[in-house]
This record gives sequence, structure tokens and C-alpha cells, in this order.
Amino acid sequence: MRQVCNIVVAGVGGQGVLSTARLLGRASTMAGLDVRGGQIYGLSQRGGSVEATVRIGPVGTAFISAAEADVVLGFEPLEAERILPRMSAATTVLVNQTPIVPASLTLDRSAYPELASIVEEIGATAGVVEVVDGNEMAADVGDPRLLNIVMLGAADGFRLLPIPSDALATVVENYGAASDPEARSRAFHVGRVAGAARLQASGSSTGA
Repeated sequence: MRQVCNIVVAGVGGQGVLSTARLLGRASTMAGLDVRGGQIYGLSQRGGSVEATVRIGPVGTAFISAAEADVVLGFEPLEAERILPRMSAATTVLVNQTPIVPASLTLDRSAYPELASIVEEIGATAGVVEVVDGNEMAADVGDPRLLNIVMLGAADGFRLLPIPSDALATVVENYGAASDPEARSRAFHVGRVAGAARLQASGSSTGA
């Protein structure tokens, strides 16, 4: 296990970026791990870029410098790409494939980049890039608001986090404004199964 795990969660307002960081913090504390979080950049209003950092381990600050990210959870493809400066060959990126076209592109009448080109750009820097359909999984659970819980489950299934699964599952069930505890638990389980299946299929040794 790495001594410190640096996690960046990126997305747009309304996707649960900040609540995901809080869940990671609560679960880390429950598991007896040192954790720092809350270093947030961007605008949190719906549709604006949102980013949160979580550092698990003996650190004094939540700030993650260039090339220091171990894990990036990208709830939106372009928002994941924005984290490139903090990625390196040691970074694993988990990207939700559903785009949310930013207002800047709409105003400029520019086309949203192809998902493949975004993934290629990220993959040129990061060591591992995994793409999942988090929106579809959340919809299958019955609540699209649970995208962030699905992504958290997928990260756990892919063994990206140094937090015990039972601590994550407990925190997911007991904390969160969106939906009910049973739905949150289902969303976490669905994401975890998908992440574990992807890990098995890839034969990857990725792990925190």
C-alpha cells in the first residue's frame, strides 16, 4: 500500500463532486486513516467546473501538486482532461463517458471533442485510463443523481482506493442527501461490480 494516496475528483456542478470528497474523508476517518481534503477549485454552481482533492496518509495539506495525483475520478470527460497537469505515468484515471457540453463551447459554437480523442490525450500522460458508463448505471439503479456513488463504487471495485470496502459501503449508506440509503447502497454495489469486472478483464495489478 502506498504511504499516501492523492485523489482528485473532477466534474461539473450538480454531479456530486464535493459530496464524493466528503464521503472519501468520512470513510478514511472511519477506517482510522489520516486524511486531508477540501482543497476545492472552480465554481460549484450547476454546470460549472468543480474539483476537489483528497489526500489519504500522513500529509499536512490537501494540495496536490503537478504530477502528484495517484487517482483521478472524472465525472465528465473534459473535466477529467483538465486535470492533466497533475497526472503522471503513476496516475490511474477513471472517467465517466457521458459529456456535459460547457457553456464556453456553446457560446463559441465549437464542437465537443470526441471521447476517443479525450481518452487518448489523457492516456498520453496517465498510466491507466478506464472509461465507464456511470450515467447508465445510475439510471439502471433508478436515480441519475447517484452517478457519484456509482463512480465511487467503480473506484473501489478497481482497487484504486486505500480504504476498506466495508467502510466505504457504510458511509455511502448512512450519509448523502440524494435518494434513499437502499438506492445509494445499490448504486455503490453496481459500480463496484463493474469496476471489479473491468479489473479482472484487464488483468491489471492496479491497486492502492
